[in-house]
Amino acid sequence: MSIFDDINQDIERKKAGMLLLCNSLAMMLEADAKSNASWKDRTAHARQSIKGTSKGGSGTYIISLAHGVEYGAILEEGSKPHVITPKNGMALYWRGAAHPVKKVNHPGTTGKPIIEPTVEKNFDRIKNNVETYWGR
Repeated sequence: MSIFDDINQDIERKKAGMLLLCNSLAMMLEADAKSNASWKDRTAHARQSIKGTSKGGSGTYIISLAHGVEYGAILEEGSKPHVITPKNGMALYWRGAAHPVKKVNHPGTTGKPIIEPTVEKNFDRIKNNVETYWGR
């Protein structure tokens, strides 16, 4: 076995370990986002569905953080004023309403972003972990 074979084996081991490092960093991002999301939970589904994932190999590795609920974009960016109308029935009604109504003029919401701020806040930490792992 030549020195080049040893170097190639070391690089392959590092690549395999890199995926584990990325997975660990993704879980760290997920935990950070879940604990620091500033919206008020009603069901906790949005908070519980935030997922940090990683994938990679052959020298390319991706760490991602995303919402797992369809209204995640509204939590992040907010919504403009809009009209809410019934989907199936003829009127809308909720507990506390005086009577059923045909439509509601929703004033919109302010976004409470957590995905991008979490990634930005932890970017240097991720970079330092990767550089340390590869021996820089």
